[in-house]
Amino acid sequence: MNRRTILKSAALLPFVSPSTELVTSAPTARKRSVRFAYMGDTHITPETKPMEGVAKCFHHAQNQTDKPAFFLHGGDVIMDALKQDRTDVQKQWDAWHTVVKADNSLPIEYCIGNHDIWGYEQAQTDPMYGKKWAVDLMKIGNRYRSFDRNGWHFIILDSVQMTPENKWYTGFIDPEQLDWLKSDLAKTDPKTPILILSHIPIFSPTGFYSQQNVKNGNWTISGGLVLSNTPDLIKLFYQYPNVKAALSGHMHLLDRVEYNGVTYLCNGAVSGNWWKTEMHEQTKAGYALFDLYDDGTVERTYLQYR
Repeated sequence: MNRRTILKSAALLPFVSPSTELVTSAPTARKRSVRFAYMGDTHITPETKPMEGVAKCFHHAQNQTDKPAFFLHGGDVIMDALKQDRTDVQKQWDAWHTVVKADNSLPIEYCIGNHDIWGYEQAQTDPMYGKKWAVDLMKIGNRYRSFDRNGWHFIILDSVQMTPENKWYTGFIDPEQLDWLKSDLAKTDPKTPILILSHIPIFSPTGFYSQQNVKNGNWTISGGLVLSNTPDLIKLFYQYPNVKAALSGHMHLLDRVEYNGVTYLCNGAVSGNWWKTEMHEQTKAGYALFDLYDDGTVERTYLQYR
């Protein structure tokens, strides 16, 4: 090839300015929006073991090198208010607030658990009966609510509904709350990722942990283990791709389920086997650190604190 041929071929090439980038840019790296600690099913009582255990959990989370910004409590703060009288319930709440005051410096966002509800049958005329007492002591204003934090939208649901006929509870999102949830989802910017918290799981395999849930060869999963209107919620979430995660407690077990773009996470229990042993079934007592990112992704690290 002579010089004339080389120059002629070069003239056919596109002109490239010295400032033009020829290398394709790498995709933008995600950035962490917020880190928080999930603790749930603390089931505190005035006894030494639960109080010391909860204190250790608080310290373990706050002593992390990469410290969480706040705690998200998944419910069942106290051991039980369903079957206890006023004096016993007050002692349990006093124990909780004593530990919080002495051993925690971070904000706490609460979700109501079934054992936080004062269901003592002789107190139905008391203004604190039901969820009122828990709402007041948690200082949450309402049994369900939402708030924004560092680019994420948090929705906290009241998943426990009392059944007066048998003085017990079932897992269910009542019509009033469901209407509010639909409205809250609709008015949230579709670019804003959403995290939902309920005490009783919305979608979880943890109901299959026990052979006691098999009746006559068939699985029987009650509304006390998984919400009875989960199908409605799944269809609702499918309409909003920015619903990214749904957290829960209640089962004292650890799981992770991916379904329709939503990550469902059940997050163990601080109390383990209700303070009897550290292990409940195959899950050890613990809490979780959550990292939420600006691209809507979620990472969980489950930690044992003792």
